[in-house]
Amino acid sequence: MENILEAYNEVCCNTKNKKKVRNYRENKCIYISRIYNILKNREYEVGEYNVFTIYEPKERRIVSQSLQDKVINHLVSRQILYPALIPCLINENVASIKNKGTKYGIELANRFHNKCKIKYGEYYILKCDISKFFASINQEKLKEKIKKRIKDKEALEVELTIRVLFFNFSYNILSFRRDTINKIISLAN
Repeated sequence: MENILEAYNEVCCNTKNKKKVRNYRENKCIYISRIYNILKNREYEVGEYNVFTIYEPKERRIVSQSLQDKVINHLVSRQILYPALIPCLINENVASIKNKGTKYGIELANRFHNKCKIKYGEYYILKCDISKFFASINQEKLKEKIKKRIKDKEALEVELTIRVLFFNFSYNILSFRRDTINKIISLAN
């Protein structure tokens, strides 16, 4: 339950729709126990995705999950994916890593700026944005890389099932094997 609570609190803090979060917080015990029971009873269904387009500062397609799905996704990411992948990331990667955020990224950029100024005097920085970067990632190659990093077969099955459903925008019911569900339940406790 502690891991569910931690994921729940993180999702509530990071969700921009404050009206939805207020309702979710008012019924905190209900939602946390519901998530626990859904996982325990092998009844988890991935909800429909909310897909919309924003145009500021540029056109972007946004795909978001329900708060319940976000909590389960965070739970699996924090307990399975992060421990496997964080050790192989470079120190300069500050995205979604605990104790590394905007402030750390700005400090890092300032250090690089000072080093370059001393070393080169005058220098240029290329700022770029790769169009549709995440959508263009080859999912089969990504799965193969994840398989090399996550040694626990049950944990790997949970992670790949969640990722496949997310990247394919699937609306199907998850049909986990019994041992996979038990792995999720052990993460929830």
